[in-house]
Amino acid sequence: MESITLIYVYMAIALVISRIPVLGVYIALCNTLLHEVFHVICAACLSGRIAHKISLHSDASGLAITRINSRFARVLVFYAGYTGSSLTAIGLFYLVEKGYFNIIIYFFITLAIISVLLWVRNFYGFFWAISFISLLGFITYKKYEIVMMHTSIFLSSVVLLQSIFTAFTVFKLSFIQRKDAGDATNLAQATFIPAPVWGTVFFGQSLYAGYFILNYLPLNFLTKI
Repeated sequence: MESITLIYVYMAIALVISRIPVLGVYIALCNTLLHEVFHVICAACLSGRIAHKISLHSDASGLAITRINSRFARVLVFYAGYTGSSLTAIGLFYLVEKGYFNIIIYFFITLAIISVLLWVRNFYGFFWAISFISLLGFITYKKYEIVMMHTSIFLSSVVLLQSIFTAFTVFKLSFIQRKDAGDATNLAQATFIPAPVWGTVFFGQSLYAGYFILNYLPLNFLTKI
């Protein structure tokens, strides 16, 4: 099976699992955590403070509470979430193409550990992060190379798909519920650029990330196994 065909298989699996109650939320939270972490990292860099908070919820949504005074800084923080997820998807598939499957697993473990230590403060988010760390840590500890490979490609596919799905959701909301469209609404209030414009930007760049991955990355990782 060609590598690109296998990627489509993983995406199909990720799509099916995302529709399964509980399990779908569990895997979707990988992207939610990424999204919120980009908010707080951007806020930390611009404010010089790391005392921000992340909440992860049982419906796969998340919330980042940051302390930013500057309007320009708020714009960057609001913009960082969806953009960070799309860029991370590209980075993850670059690592897949290079055959660095273990680095992808270590990346998610490190991300979750840092988040638990610094930012995640609600019970559900804490429980999810600890279980996620334990699961990936077990795979790493046992040195299940084939499992690490499949898990890393699967998680990369989840991030890509969820970055597109969540961007589409905010895109849709920005037209029909402009006052309740998450980061698009926040950016509209901070910049006076209408929410639909920001929703279109988020959705457009997520689609481009998928296009870039499937058309410009070689994805010949099967030759490296």
